[in-house]
Amino acid sequence: MRINSIDRRSLLLAGAASLAGCASAPALPAEPDPAADADFRAFVDRLADRSRSTRAFLLRRYDASRLTPRGRILYDAIAPGIEADAALSRMNWGSAGYPYPVTHRSGSWRRAAEMRADDAPRYWMREVERDTNRILGHASRGVIAPDFALEAAERQLVQAIARVAPHAEGDGREIHEALVRQLETVRELRPRAGSEPGMWRLSNGEEYYATVLQFQLGAPVDPREAHARARDRCRSLQSEADVLLRARGLTQGDVAERLRVLARDPRYLYGQDDAGKDRAIADMAASLTRVRTVLRDVLVDTMETPADVRRLPARQEDNGAQGRRQGSAYLVDLGAPRASWTLPGVVHHELIPGHIYQAPFAGAANIATLQERYASGYLEGWSSYAEQLADENGAFEGDPLGRIGYLQWMLFRTARIVCDTGIHAMRWSRERAIEEMRALQGESIAFVTIEEDVLRFCVQPGVYTAQGLAMLHIGDLRERLRRELRDRFDAKRFHTAMLEHGPLSPPGLEQAARAAFI
Repeated sequence: MRINSIDRRSLLLAGAASLAGCASAPALPAEPDPAADADFRAFVDRLADRSRSTRAFLLRRYDASRLTPRGRILYDAIAPGIEADAALSRMNWGSAGYPYPVTHRSGSWRRAAEMRADDAPRYWMREVERDTNRILGHASRGVIAPDFALEAAERQLVQAIARVAPHAEGDGREIHEALVRQLETVRELRPRAGSEPGMWRLSNGEEYYATVLQFQLGAPVDPREAHARARDRCRSLQSEADVLLRARGLTQGDVAERLRVLARDPRYLYGQDDAGKDRAIADMAASLTRVRTVLRDVLVDTMETPADVRRLPARQEDNGAQGRRQGSAYLVDLGAPRASWTLPGVVHHELIPGHIYQAPFAGAANIATLQERYASGYLEGWSSYAEQLADENGAFEGDPLGRIGYLQWMLFRTARIVCDTGIHAMRWSRERAIEEMRALQGESIAFVTIEEDVLRFCVQPGVYTAQGLAMLHIGDLRERLRRELRDRFDAKRFHTAMLEHGPLSPPGLEQAARAAFI
Protein backbone atom coordinates (compact mmCIF):
# COMPACT_ATOMS: atom_id res chain seq x y z
CA MET A 1 0.00 0.00 0.00
CA ARG A 2 1.62 3.25 -1.09
CA ILE A 3 1.41 6.42 0.94
CA ASN A 4 -0.79 8.14 -1.60
CA SER A 5 -3.46 5.50 -1.07
CA ILE A 6 -3.76 6.12 2.66
CA ASP A 7 -7.10 7.76 3.39
CA ARG A 8 -7.39 9.71 6.64
CA ARG A 9 -11.11 9.05 7.09
CA SER A 10 -10.56 5.34 6.63
CA LEU A 11 -7.77 5.42 9.20
CA LEU A 12 -9.96 7.05 11.82
CA LEU A 13 -12.79 4.65 11.10
CA ALA A 14 -10.41 1.73 11.36
CA GLY A 15 -9.28 2.92 14.77
CA ALA A 16 -12.85 3.35 15.95
CA ALA A 17 -13.87 -0.02 14.58
CA SER A 18 -11.04 -1.75 16.38
CA LEU A 19 -12.27 -0.30 19.67
CA ALA A 20 -15.65 -1.89 19.12
CA GLY A 21 -14.19 -5.37 18.58
CA CYS A 22 -13.45 -7.49 15.58
CA ALA A 23 -15.82 -7.99 12.71
CA SER A 24 -15.56 -11.75 12.99
CA ALA A 25 -17.06 -11.87 16.51
CA PRO A 26 -20.28 -13.92 16.67
CA ALA A 27 -23.64 -12.19 16.81
CA LEU A 28 -24.20 -13.70 20.27
CA PRO A 29 -20.93 -13.16 22.13
CA ALA A 30 -19.45 -15.96 24.14
CA GLU A 31 -19.54 -15.83 27.93
CA PRO A 32 -16.39 -14.02 29.20
CA ASP A 33 -13.88 -16.50 30.52
CA PRO A 34 -10.94 -15.59 32.83
CA ALA A 35 -8.87 -18.30 31.17
CA ALA A 36 -9.29 -16.44 27.88
CA ASP A 37 -7.53 -13.43 29.39
CA ALA A 38 -4.32 -15.40 29.91
CA ASP A 39 -4.63 -16.88 26.43
CA PHE A 40 -5.01 -13.40 24.96
CA ARG A 41 -1.97 -12.12 26.82
CA ALA A 42 0.07 -14.97 25.37
CA PHE A 43 -1.40 -14.17 21.96
CA VAL A 44 -0.30 -10.52 22.28
CA ASP A 45 3.21 -11.60 23.24
CA ARG A 46 3.35 -13.69 20.07
CA LEU A 47 2.01 -10.77 18.04
CA ALA A 48 5.06 -8.73 19.04
CA ASP A 49 7.20 -11.15 17.02
CA ARG A 50 5.07 -10.81 13.89
CA SER A 51 5.37 -8.15 11.20
CA ARG A 52 3.59 -4.88 11.86
CA SER A 53 1.04 -5.41 9.09
CA THR A 54 0.36 -9.01 10.17
CA ARG A 55 -0.32 -7.93 13.75
CA ALA A 56 -3.31 -5.85 12.69
CA PHE A 57 -4.73 -8.63 10.53
CA LEU A 58 -4.47 -11.22 13.31
CA LEU A 59 -5.93 -8.94 15.98
CA ARG A 60 -8.96 -8.20 13.82
CA ARG A 61 -9.65 -11.92 13.68
CA TYR A 62 -9.49 -12.37 17.44
CA ASP A 63 -12.83 -12.93 19.22
CA ALA A 64 -12.64 -10.29 21.95
CA SER A 65 -16.09 -11.21 23.29
CA ARG A 66 -14.45 -14.05 25.22
CA LEU A 67 -12.46 -11.62 27.38
CA THR A 68 -13.46 -10.45 30.85
CA PRO A 69 -13.64 -6.69 31.49
CA ARG A 70 -10.07 -6.77 32.82
CA GLY A 71 -8.87 -8.89 29.91
CA ARG A 72 -10.47 -6.44 27.53
CA ILE A 73 -8.17 -3.67 28.81
CA LEU A 74 -5.21 -4.99 26.84
CA TYR A 75 -7.28 -5.53 23.70
CA ASP A 76 -8.62 -1.98 23.72
CA ALA A 77 -5.19 -0.61 24.63
CA ILE A 78 -3.44 -1.97 21.53
CA ALA A 79 -6.12 -2.07 18.82
CA PRO A 80 -5.95 1.51 17.42
CA GLY A 81 -2.15 1.65 17.70
CA ILE A 82 -1.79 -1.63 15.82
CA GLU A 83 -3.94 -0.27 12.99
CA ALA A 84 -1.84 2.89 12.73
CA ASP A 85 1.39 0.91 12.94
CA ALA A 86 0.23 -1.32 10.08
CA ALA A 87 -0.58 1.72 7.97
CA LEU A 88 2.84 3.21 8.67
CA SER A 89 4.59 -0.05 7.81
CA ARG A 90 3.18 0.10 4.28
CA MET A 91 4.37 3.63 3.60
CA ASN A 92 7.38 4.22 1.39
CA TRP A 93 8.77 6.95 3.66
CA GLY A 94 8.53 7.60 7.38
CA SER A 95 7.46 4.01 8.01
CA ALA A 96 9.04 3.97 11.48
CA GLY A 97 6.79 6.79 12.66
CA TYR A 98 9.31 9.59 12.07
CA PRO A 99 9.50 11.31 8.68
CA TYR A 100 13.29 11.75 8.47
CA PRO A 101 15.86 8.95 8.93
CA VAL A 102 18.44 11.28 10.52
CA THR A 103 17.93 14.45 12.56
CA HIS A 104 19.81 16.31 15.26
CA ARG A 105 18.04 14.04 17.78
CA SER A 106 17.92 10.68 16.04
CA GLY A 107 20.01 8.35 13.95
CA SER A 108 22.69 5.71 14.42
CA TRP A 109 25.33 8.47 14.43
CA ARG A 110 24.54 9.18 18.09
CA ARG A 111 25.41 5.71 19.29
CA ALA A 112 28.20 5.12 16.79
CA ALA A 113 30.10 8.22 17.95
CA GLU A 114 30.25 6.94 21.53
CA MET A 115 32.99 4.46 20.47
CA ARG A 116 32.50 2.18 23.47
CA ALA A 117 35.32 -0.23 24.23
CA ASP A 118 33.13 -3.31 23.72
CA ASP A 119 31.57 -2.09 20.46
CA ALA A 120 31.77 -3.84 17.12
CA PRO A 121 32.85 -0.89 14.93
CA ARG A 122 31.87 -2.59 11.66
CA TYR A 123 28.30 -3.05 12.94
CA TRP A 124 27.91 0.67 13.72
CA MET A 125 29.52 1.60 10.41
CA ARG A 126 26.83 -0.42 8.64
CA GLU A 127 24.08 1.20 10.69
CA VAL A 128 25.31 4.69 9.82
CA GLU A 129 25.58 3.70 6.14
CA ARG A 130 22.06 2.29 6.26
CA ASP A 131 20.76 5.60 7.61
CA THR A 132 22.58 7.49 4.84
CA ASN A 133 20.98 5.26 2.22
CA ARG A 134 17.58 5.88 3.80
CA ILE A 135 18.17 9.63 3.62
CA LEU A 136 18.85 9.31 -0.11
CA GLY A 137 15.87 7.00 -0.62
CA HIS A 138 13.54 9.45 1.10
CA ALA A 139 15.00 12.33 -0.90
CA SER A 140 14.28 10.47 -4.15
CA ARG A 141 10.60 10.54 -3.11
CA GLY A 142 10.72 14.25 -2.30
CA VAL A 143 10.97 13.77 1.45
CA ILE A 144 13.76 16.03 2.71
CA ALA A 145 13.91 17.62 6.15
CA PRO A 146 13.56 21.43 6.26
CA ASP A 147 16.78 23.36 5.73
CA PHE A 148 17.01 24.49 9.36
CA ALA A 149 16.58 20.87 10.53
CA LEU A 150 19.35 19.75 8.21
CA GLU A 151 21.53 22.53 9.57
CA ALA A 152 20.92 21.29 13.13
CA ALA A 153 21.73 17.71 12.08
CA GLU A 154 24.88 18.94 10.35
CA ARG A 155 26.12 20.59 13.55
CA GLN A 156 25.63 17.37 15.50
CA LEU A 157 27.35 15.27 12.84
CA VAL A 158 30.35 17.60 12.86
CA GLN A 159 30.63 17.09 16.62
CA ALA A 160 30.23 13.33 16.25
CA ILE A 161 33.00 13.21 13.66
CA ALA A 162 35.26 15.21 15.98
CA ARG A 163 34.66 12.66 18.75
CA VAL A 164 35.53 9.75 16.45
CA ALA A 165 38.49 11.49 14.75
CA PRO A 166 41.11 10.39 17.33
CA HIS A 167 40.23 6.78 16.41
CA ALA A 168 40.18 7.35 12.65
CA GLU A 169 43.49 5.57 12.12
CA GLY A 170 42.43 2.49 14.07
CA ASP A 171 39.18 0.74 14.98
CA GLY A 172 37.16 3.88 14.29
CA ARG A 173 38.28 4.34 10.68
CA GLU A 174 35.17 2.83 9.09
CA ILE A 175 32.81 4.64 11.45
CA HIS A 176 34.64 7.90 10.76
CA GLU A 177 34.33 7.40 7.00
CA ALA A 178 30.62 6.52 7.30
CA LEU A 179 29.93 9.63 9.40
CA VAL A 180 31.81 11.84 6.93
CA ARG A 181 29.73 10.42 4.06
CA GLN A 182 26.55 11.08 6.02
CA LEU A 183 27.62 14.66 6.70
CA GLU A 184 28.38 15.18 3.02
CA THR A 185 24.95 13.79 2.10
CA VAL A 186 23.21 16.17 4.49
CA ARG A 187 25.17 19.10 3.10
CA GLU A 188 24.36 18.13 -0.49
CA LEU A 189 20.63 18.03 0.31
CA ARG A 190 20.43 21.43 2.00
CA PRO A 191 20.17 23.44 -1.24
CA ARG A 192 17.19 21.26 -2.24
CA ALA A 193 15.41 21.67 1.09
CA GLY A 194 12.75 24.27 1.68
CA SER A 195 11.99 26.06 4.92
CA GLU A 196 8.37 24.91 5.38
CA PRO A 197 8.30 22.52 8.35
CA GLY A 198 4.87 20.87 8.18
CA MET A 199 4.00 17.36 7.07
CA TRP A 200 1.29 18.84 4.85
CA ARG A 201 3.92 19.84 2.29
CA LEU A 202 4.76 16.18 1.58
CA SER A 203 2.79 13.78 -0.57
CA ASN A 204 -0.27 12.81 1.50
CA GLY A 205 1.44 14.41 4.47
CA GLU A 206 -1.81 15.31 6.25
CA GLU A 207 -2.81 11.65 6.27
CA TYR A 208 0.68 10.74 7.47
CA TYR A 209 0.38 13.17 10.38
CA ALA A 210 -3.00 11.75 11.43
CA THR A 211 -1.53 8.24 11.26
CA VAL A 212 1.47 9.22 13.37
CA LEU A 213 -0.79 10.85 15.96
CA GLN A 214 -2.86 7.68 16.23
CA PHE A 215 0.33 5.62 16.53
CA GLN A 216 1.83 7.85 19.24
CA LEU A 217 -1.34 8.29 21.32
CA GLY A 218 -2.92 4.91 20.66
CA ALA A 219 -6.25 6.47 19.65
CA PRO A 220 -7.64 8.28 16.59
CA VAL A 221 -7.09 12.05 16.65
CA ASP A 222 -8.49 14.87 14.58
CA PRO A 223 -5.53 17.31 14.56
CA ARG A 224 -7.69 20.39 14.03
CA GLU A 225 -10.00 19.48 16.88
CA ALA A 226 -6.98 18.87 19.12
CA HIS A 227 -5.59 22.26 18.10
CA ALA A 228 -8.82 24.07 18.97
CA ARG A 229 -9.17 22.24 22.28
CA ALA A 230 -5.62 23.09 23.32
CA ARG A 231 -6.04 26.76 22.34
CA ASP A 232 -9.15 27.00 24.51
CA ARG A 233 -7.28 25.41 27.40
CA CYS A 234 -4.41 27.88 27.02
CA ARG A 235 -6.84 30.81 27.13
CA SER A 236 -8.32 29.46 30.37
CA LEU A 237 -4.86 28.98 31.92
CA GLN A 238 -3.80 32.48 30.91
CA SER A 239 -6.97 33.92 32.41
CA GLU A 240 -6.16 32.27 35.75
CA ALA A 241 -2.56 33.47 35.59
CA ASP A 242 -3.72 37.01 34.79
CA VAL A 243 -5.65 37.24 38.08
CA LEU A 244 -2.69 36.03 40.13
CA LEU A 245 -0.19 38.27 38.36
CA ARG A 246 -2.38 41.34 38.84
CA ALA A 247 -2.66 40.54 42.53
CA ARG A 248 1.15 40.83 42.69
CA GLY A 249 1.11 44.22 40.97
CA LEU A 250 2.12 42.88 37.54
CA THR A 251 -0.42 44.63 35.33
CA GLN A 252 1.52 45.88 32.30
CA GLY A 253 1.55 43.87 29.09
CA ASP A 254 -0.02 40.53 28.25
CA VAL A 255 0.32 37.45 30.45
CA ALA A 256 3.38 36.17 28.59
CA GLU A 257 5.20 39.49 29.04
CA ARG A 258 4.40 39.55 32.75
CA LEU A 259 5.61 35.97 33.18
CA ARG A 260 8.90 37.02 31.60
CA VAL A 261 9.20 39.91 34.06
CA LEU A 262 8.49 37.62 37.00
CA ALA A 263 11.06 35.08 35.77
CA ARG A 264 13.78 37.76 35.90
CA ASP A 265 12.90 39.08 39.37
CA PRO A 266 16.07 38.51 41.45
CA ARG A 267 14.04 38.14 44.64
CA TYR A 268 12.93 34.70 43.49
CA LEU A 269 16.14 33.39 41.93
CA TYR A 270 18.21 30.91 43.90
CA GLY A 271 21.87 31.79 44.26
CA GLN A 272 24.44 29.80 42.29
CA ASP A 273 26.58 29.09 45.34
CA ASP A 274 26.19 26.01 47.52
CA ALA A 275 23.98 27.87 49.98
CA GLY A 276 21.55 28.90 47.24
CA LYS A 277 21.40 25.41 45.76
CA ASP A 278 20.92 23.82 49.18
CA ARG A 279 18.02 26.19 49.81
CA ALA A 280 16.42 25.14 46.54
CA ILE A 281 16.67 21.47 47.54
CA ALA A 282 15.20 22.22 50.97
CA ASP A 283 12.27 24.08 49.40
CA MET A 284 11.62 21.22 46.97
CA ALA A 285 11.74 18.74 49.86
CA ALA A 286 9.12 20.84 51.67
CA SER A 287 6.91 20.75 48.55
CA LEU A 288 7.31 16.98 48.45
CA THR A 289 6.27 16.63 52.10
CA ARG A 290 3.24 18.84 51.53
CA VAL A 291 2.00 17.09 48.41
CA ARG A 292 2.20 13.68 50.09
CA THR A 293 -0.28 14.95 52.66
CA VAL A 294 -2.73 16.78 50.41
CA LEU A 295 -3.08 13.80 48.06
CA ARG A 296 -3.57 11.03 50.60
CA ASP A 297 -7.35 11.07 50.10
CA VAL A 298 -7.17 10.65 46.32
CA LEU A 299 -4.13 8.36 45.86
CA VAL A 300 -2.93 5.25 47.67
CA ASP A 301 0.41 5.14 49.49
CA THR A 302 1.42 8.77 49.04
CA MET A 303 2.98 8.78 52.50
CA GLU A 304 4.85 5.48 52.01
CA THR A 305 6.13 5.71 48.42
CA PRO A 306 9.91 6.29 48.48
CA ALA A 307 10.80 9.62 46.88
CA ASP A 308 13.62 12.08 47.41
CA VAL A 309 15.05 15.17 45.75
CA ARG A 310 18.80 15.79 45.49
CA ARG A 311 21.28 18.00 43.68
CA LEU A 312 22.69 16.79 40.42
CA PRO A 313 26.48 16.38 40.83
CA ALA A 314 28.39 19.42 39.59
CA ARG A 315 30.24 17.45 36.92
CA GLN A 316 26.90 16.38 35.43
CA GLU A 317 25.58 19.94 35.63
CA ASP A 318 28.63 21.05 33.65
CA ASN A 319 27.91 18.33 31.06
CA GLY A 320 24.35 19.55 30.51
CA ALA A 321 22.57 16.55 32.09
CA GLN A 322 19.51 18.73 32.84
CA GLY A 323 18.12 16.68 35.71
CA ARG A 324 17.38 12.96 35.88
CA ARG A 325 15.56 10.32 37.87
CA GLN A 326 17.73 7.83 39.71
CA GLY A 327 15.83 5.10 41.50
CA SER A 328 13.36 6.80 43.83
CA ALA A 329 15.23 10.13 43.71
CA TYR A 330 15.09 13.07 41.32
CA LEU A 331 18.43 14.80 40.79
CA VAL A 332 17.64 18.40 39.91
CA ASP A 333 19.98 20.45 37.75
CA LEU A 334 20.69 23.79 39.43
CA GLY A 335 23.53 24.74 37.13
CA ALA A 336 21.55 27.75 35.91
CA PRO A 337 19.50 30.20 38.02
CA ARG A 338 16.05 28.78 38.78
CA ALA A 339 13.07 30.79 40.01
CA SER A 340 11.73 29.43 43.30
CA TRP A 341 8.12 29.46 42.12
CA THR A 342 8.86 27.10 39.21
CA LEU A 343 10.20 24.19 41.30
CA PRO A 344 7.08 22.88 43.11
CA GLY A 345 5.72 21.87 39.70
CA VAL A 346 8.95 19.95 39.08
CA VAL A 347 8.37 18.05 42.34
CA HIS A 348 4.82 17.12 41.34
CA HIS A 349 5.82 16.09 37.81
CA GLU A 350 9.01 14.18 38.58
CA LEU A 351 8.34 12.79 42.06
CA ILE A 352 4.89 12.63 43.65
CA PRO A 353 2.38 12.15 42.18
CA GLY A 354 4.34 12.03 38.90
CA HIS A 355 7.00 9.74 37.46
CA ILE A 356 8.48 8.34 40.66
CA TYR A 357 5.04 7.66 42.16
CA GLN A 358 3.97 5.95 38.92
CA ALA A 359 7.09 3.81 38.54
CA PRO A 360 6.30 1.18 41.22
CA PHE A 361 2.92 0.53 39.62
CA ALA A 362 4.62 -0.09 36.29
CA GLY A 363 7.20 -2.30 37.99
CA ALA A 364 4.48 -4.49 39.46
CA ALA A 365 2.41 -4.66 36.26
CA ASN A 366 2.63 -7.42 33.69
CA ILE A 367 3.27 -5.06 30.78
CA ALA A 368 3.07 -6.40 27.24
CA THR A 369 5.60 -5.05 24.74
CA LEU A 370 2.88 -3.90 22.35
CA GLN A 371 0.92 -2.28 25.16
CA GLU A 372 3.89 -0.01 25.82
CA ARG A 373 4.57 0.56 22.12
CA TYR A 374 1.09 1.92 21.50
CA ALA A 375 0.91 4.20 24.54
CA SER A 376 3.87 6.50 23.87
CA GLY A 377 2.14 9.53 25.36
CA TYR A 378 1.17 7.85 28.62
CA LEU A 379 4.20 8.45 30.87
CA GLU A 380 4.40 12.20 30.25
CA GLY A 381 0.60 12.32 30.12
CA TRP A 382 0.27 10.88 33.62
CA SER A 383 3.00 13.06 35.11
CA SER A 384 1.52 16.21 33.58
CA TYR A 385 -1.93 15.22 34.89
CA ALA A 386 -0.18 14.70 38.24
CA GLU A 387 0.63 18.41 38.35
CA GLN A 388 -3.04 19.21 37.83
CA LEU A 389 -4.05 16.74 40.53
CA ALA A 390 -1.69 18.36 43.02
CA ASP A 391 -3.12 21.79 42.24
CA GLU A 392 -6.74 20.66 42.54
CA ASN A 393 -6.11 19.16 45.97
CA GLY A 394 -4.52 22.19 47.57
CA ALA A 395 -0.80 21.86 46.95
CA PHE A 396 -0.62 25.63 46.29
CA GLU A 397 -3.01 26.79 48.96
CA GLY A 398 -1.47 29.94 50.42
CA ASP A 399 1.24 29.92 47.72
CA PRO A 400 0.05 32.08 44.81
CA LEU A 401 3.56 32.28 43.35
CA GLY A 402 3.81 28.49 43.26
CA ARG A 403 0.44 28.36 41.55
CA ILE A 404 1.67 30.80 38.90
CA GLY A 405 4.49 28.35 38.30
CA TYR A 406 1.99 25.50 37.96
CA LEU A 407 -0.05 27.50 35.43
CA GLN A 408 3.05 28.27 33.38
CA TRP A 409 4.04 24.59 33.37
CA MET A 410 0.54 23.77 32.09
CA LEU A 411 0.84 26.49 29.45
CA PHE A 412 4.14 24.97 28.34
CA ARG A 413 2.62 21.50 28.01
CA THR A 414 -0.60 22.60 26.34
CA ALA A 415 1.13 25.07 24.00
CA ARG A 416 3.07 22.10 22.64
CA ILE A 417 -0.21 20.66 21.35
CA VAL A 418 -1.16 24.00 19.84
CA CYS A 419 2.13 24.44 18.01
CA ASP A 420 2.74 20.84 16.93
CA THR A 421 -0.72 20.72 15.34
CA GLY A 422 -0.24 24.30 14.15
CA ILE A 423 2.83 23.31 12.15
CA HIS A 424 1.57 20.04 10.72
CA ALA A 425 -2.18 20.63 10.35
CA MET A 426 -2.66 24.42 10.29
CA ARG A 427 0.32 25.08 7.98
CA TRP A 428 2.23 27.37 10.32
CA SER A 429 5.78 28.36 9.59
CA ARG A 430 8.53 27.64 12.08
CA GLU A 431 8.73 31.36 12.88
CA ARG A 432 5.02 31.57 13.65
CA ALA A 433 5.22 28.51 15.92
CA ILE A 434 8.04 30.16 17.89
CA GLU A 435 6.04 33.38 18.20
CA GLU A 436 2.94 31.50 19.33
CA MET A 437 4.88 29.54 21.96
CA ARG A 438 6.26 32.79 23.35
CA ALA A 439 2.82 34.40 23.34
CA LEU A 440 1.27 31.46 25.18
CA GLN A 441 3.88 30.69 27.86
CA GLY A 442 6.34 33.56 28.01
CA GLU A 443 9.93 32.33 28.05
CA SER A 444 10.38 28.60 28.41
CA ILE A 445 9.96 27.34 31.96
CA ALA A 446 11.64 24.04 31.00
CA PHE A 447 15.28 23.22 30.25
CA VAL A 448 14.56 23.26 26.53
CA THR A 449 14.48 26.62 24.72
CA ILE A 450 11.41 27.54 22.71
CA GLU A 451 13.45 27.44 19.49
CA GLU A 452 14.68 23.92 20.26
CA ASP A 453 11.20 22.81 21.29
CA VAL A 454 9.73 23.96 17.98
CA LEU A 455 12.56 22.23 16.11
CA ARG A 456 11.56 19.02 17.86
CA PHE A 457 7.97 19.41 16.69
CA CYS A 458 9.25 19.76 13.13
CA VAL A 459 11.25 16.52 13.13
CA GLN A 460 9.19 14.46 15.62
CA PRO A 461 5.60 15.20 14.57
CA GLY A 462 2.90 14.07 16.96
CA VAL A 463 5.15 13.09 19.87
CA TYR A 464 4.39 16.06 22.12
CA THR A 465 0.78 16.34 21.03
CA ALA A 466 0.27 12.72 22.13
CA GLN A 467 1.74 13.52 25.55
CA GLY A 468 -0.51 16.53 26.02
CA LEU A 469 -3.62 14.74 24.80
CA ALA A 470 -2.91 11.82 27.16
CA MET A 471 -2.84 14.35 30.01
CA LEU A 472 -6.14 15.90 28.97
CA HIS A 473 -7.77 12.53 28.44
CA ILE A 474 -7.13 11.35 32.01
CA GLY A 475 -8.75 14.49 33.38
CA ASP A 476 -11.69 14.22 30.99
CA LEU A 477 -12.22 10.56 31.84
CA ARG A 478 -12.21 11.26 35.56
CA GLU A 479 -14.82 13.99 35.27
CA ARG A 480 -17.02 11.91 32.98
CA LEU A 481 -16.98 9.02 35.45
CA ARG A 482 -17.60 11.37 38.35
CA ARG A 483 -20.78 12.61 36.62
CA GLU A 484 -21.92 9.13 35.64
CA LEU A 485 -21.21 7.33 38.92
CA ARG A 486 -21.97 10.17 41.34
CA ASP A 487 -21.77 8.72 44.86
CA ARG A 488 -20.14 5.53 43.56
CA PHE A 489 -17.11 7.39 42.23
CA ASP A 490 -13.96 6.88 44.27
CA ALA A 491 -10.85 8.90 43.40
CA LYS A 492 -8.40 6.37 44.84
CA ARG A 493 -9.96 3.55 42.85
CA PHE A 494 -9.94 5.65 39.68
CA HIS A 495 -6.29 6.64 39.98
CA THR A 496 -5.23 3.12 40.84
CA ALA A 497 -6.98 1.97 37.66
CA MET A 498 -5.03 4.58 35.69
CA LEU A 499 -1.73 3.26 37.08
CA GLU A 500 -1.85 -0.41 37.99
CA HIS A 501 -1.79 -1.81 34.45
CA GLY A 502 1.27 0.15 33.34
CA PRO A 503 1.26 2.42 30.27
CA LEU A 504 -2.10 2.42 28.49
CA SER A 505 -3.51 4.27 25.50
CA PRO A 506 -6.75 6.24 26.04
CA PRO A 507 -9.03 3.34 25.00
CA GLY A 508 -7.15 1.08 27.42
CA LEU A 509 -7.52 3.66 30.22
CA GLU A 510 -11.26 3.90 29.58
CA GLN A 511 -11.67 0.15 29.81
CA ALA A 512 -9.48 0.03 32.93
CA ALA A 513 -11.76 2.60 34.57
CA ARG A 514 -14.88 0.69 33.53
CA ALA A 515 -13.46 -2.56 34.90
CA ALA A 516 -12.57 -0.88 38.19
CA PHE A 517 -16.14 0.26 38.85
CA ILE A 518 -18.08 -2.82 37.76
